[in-house]
Amino acid sequence: MSGANPAKREMTVTKTVPEVRESIIKILPVLGGRIAQADGRSIQCDFGSLLKSRLLGEFWVSASTLPKRATIGLQDAENGGTKITVDVRDTHKYGLKLGFVKKYEKALEELADTIMTLLK
Repeated sequence: MSGANPAKREMTVTKTVPEVRESIIKILPVLGGRIAQADGRSIQCDFGSLLKSRLLGEFWVSASTLPKRATIGLQDAENGGTKITVDVRDTHKYGLKLGFVKKYEKALEELADTIMTLLK
């Protein structure tokens, strides 16, 4: 199996953890995400469609349709703000991705960048 490298981002904002969490909960569905798990310090959200990717084939589906999971961590920062970490990974675990690794990695990078831009 040839997996795509995850996209990782990190930044600190001046908002408190509850304020950032509320913003994230509102933003993710707008981006097409389905929140799978959320607690006070962590949010996991699924994007894309494994079924569609498998039925139509990875070559034929758009990058936004490729199955992905974003894990967002929130920590108190020293200045009273919040440290945000975003880790976006490919969730299509079976089969070969030969020839599609770059497509996956680009999709992961774009999703991570979009999430971080909307949280600034």
